[in-house]
Amino acid sequence: MKATRRKRLKTADQLKAAVKGWAAKIKARPKQIRIQRMECKWASCSTTGRITFNSELFDQPYRFQEFVIVHELLHLKIPNHGKLFKSLLRAHLKLVERNVEQIAPLSTARWLTKR
Repeated sequence: MKATRRKRLKTADQLKAAVKGWAAKIKARPKQIRIQRMECKWASCSTTGRITFNSELFDQPYRFQEFVIVHELLHLKIPNHGKLFKSLLRAHLKLVERNVEQIAPLSTARWLTKR
């Protein structure tokens, strides 16, 4: 079976719809989804359930956008980057170590493949 390629999310409405779709799969409940310019991060998640995405995420490939969405939604359930968090991230995105570098920037890929 051939994997389908998704088109990059280009608008706030598309991003928010993708977040809501993933939230349903993960059973996470973001209270607010915001998009704004951020200097150093692709996204952040507050303890009150607000997820903020960097507006520059619109310029990234879909697979990376999806990676950031799932990463932040998982933080609503697991606040740290421990083994459980990384395992769930890999499982939800069906990641294997050999294709992590194709999805995420190098620094993120190194972090995800660390044990």
